[in-house]
Amino acid sequence: YLSCKLALLPGEYDDKLEWPFQGEVTVELLNQKEDRGHKKIIIYFNKDTLDGYKNRVVPPKVNGEWRSGDCLINESDLNRYLNNKNTLYFGISVMINSKSKPWLV
Repeated sequence: YLSCKLALLPGEYDDKLEWPFQGEVTVELLNQKEDRGHKKIIIYFNKDTLDGYKNRVVPPKVNGEWRSGDCLINESDLNRYLNNKNTLYFGISVMINSKSKPWLV
């Protein structure tokens, strides 16, 4: 099966962001054979998320804790999403929930 994991990484704009991170990350496996039937999962970061997954990552630490999503696709369905070069394409979007910095939303 194919699943996804993600972790927060330190970056140039960390001082401008609100911490701990609150929002959602959408990962979509795109169906290359037709423009429908894409497979999507959403990984939520909210008050119930453990601190290690949503707190700011400060160097020398390289990344935050890895957060797992649900199974994206079973192996038997994988061919449906491969193009003629055996390549998978993903769409990723991030929605930020911010109380003190509304321009981030």
